[in-house]
Amino acid sequence: MQGVERRCGEVLAVRGVTCSFRAGEIHAVCGENGAGKSTLLKLVAGMMVPDAGDVFVGEARLEPHSPREAIRRGVAMVLQHFALVPAFSALENIILGAEHASGFGVLDLASARARVKKIEAELGVQIPLDTPVESLGVGDRQRVEIARALFRDARLVILDEPTAVLTKSEAQALYTTLRRLAEKQDKGIVVVTHKMDEVRAHADVVSVMRRGELVFTRPIDRSGDVDAQVDAVTAAILGAVASTRRAREERESADGAEPISGKPVLVMRDVHVGRGLVDVSLTIRAGEIVGVAGVSGNGQEELVAALAGDVPEARGSIVAERTALIREDRQTEGLVLEASLRDNVVLGELGRFSRWGMLDIGALEREARARIERSGAPNDLDRHANTLSGGNQQKIVVARALARDARLIVAAQPTRGVDLAASLDIHADLTDAAKRGAGILVVSADLDELRKLSSRIVVLARGRIVGELPPTATDDELGRLMLGLHTDDAADDVVKEQSA
Repeated sequence: MQGVERRCGEVLAVRGVTCSFRAGEIHAVCGENGAGKSTLLKLVAGMMVPDAGDVFVGEARLEPHSPREAIRRGVAMVLQHFALVPAFSALENIILGAEHASGFGVLDLASARARVKKIEAELGVQIPLDTPVESLGVGDRQRVEIARALFRDARLVILDEPTAVLTKSEAQALYTTLRRLAEKQDKGIVVVTHKMDEVRAHADVVSVMRRGELVFTRPIDRSGDVDAQVDAVTAAILGAVASTRRAREERESADGAEPISGKPVLVMRDVHVGRGLVDVSLTIRAGEIVGVAGVSGNGQEELVAALAGDVPEARGSIVAERTALIREDRQTEGLVLEASLRDNVVLGELGRFSRWGMLDIGALEREARARIERSGAPNDLDRHANTLSGGNQQKIVVARALARDARLIVAAQPTRGVDLAASLDIHADLTDAAKRGAGILVVSADLDELRKLSSRIVVLARGRIVGELPPTATDDELGRLMLGLHTDDAADDVVKEQSA
């Protein structure tokens, strides 16, 4: 990229950026939400046309500047928000646009399936290839996107927040594959990430963007003090001297107090939802934060759906006080993308601002503005939600849920795709809600997040609660339960304890 710029409405999202991505390297791109990271990479992938400057692939300028030409030239991008055809199967989505026909002009699905199976083996995952994407969970949809990029044999693979929906072991498996692609196949790998642990462990080069500008690009020197280098990255992201280690220590210190032990705000007894949730019993009390860990697809979505009232056919008993939800998929479940931030941040609450059938516009305006200001999202009530970065969209969803004075807060992946500073703010908000007497259920693929927030962690495997561990539990202890490496007797004991 040479001097590229791009304006999005009134905002200059990318300001004169010059940067290179090279074969054989994993290049991390970091920055706060709205810093311009995704816009910059969409320019590289031909999905946006720069207002100024040029993009080169190899020695040649990217012309015409289009996704088709970028793909033809070997650039593939995995978007943060999925670009899939819901009614098509996973296999059909993976090969879409890169189909191969047999000698008789018939689509050769057999050879495509064999090739995708090899990609699955490289990724260390299994994808339900014959299942329509609309029936897949968020984790499986992400894997379809990644497999689609690898199916095209791209020279440069750009991944926007690829591990946001993956567990720690799945993320490690992905980076193992990316390292193999970089070193063995000489591909360039670009990863947008908010996770400094990923930068510390996997990046060869890191670039930091802030307010549309490239702050710096520098290699990670593995022979030096890597922690100090990552602290410098964090400081550049936040625009102040900061440390991921200090931030983590401050958060853990703030959360170190014993949780309030109040009356139950949620009591589940033998809840059964299809094949996804099996005889789950769980109690959450006022003032405590309970984490839910598990490999994606082991009942987390069904648990949240049951608590949201989305599955009236669920068997068993659920008794819950006033509940607020932070939905897992902010774009399809959490927001009306074509609506304003004003409408989204008070969505579902118009009755609160009505008197004798008339809407009090002034009261609604004041409340909406206050919520958005607290959230840290752009303070423009008329702006549409679809113009925000993914992280800023999440801030709106969280702000709405936490403003409803609920006794039970169900938070599904509350900081997915959110930058470091905003993650700490959301964690603090959830902790404050618990201190005020709310019970919190946090479903997250991020074990570090669960350990920071939770007073206890329950583990789901094959739709059952198979164990409960303290927040001091190691990755190995949690991982064994998540993978079902427990005795049936132990699982039965957990169910009996929960029922008691």
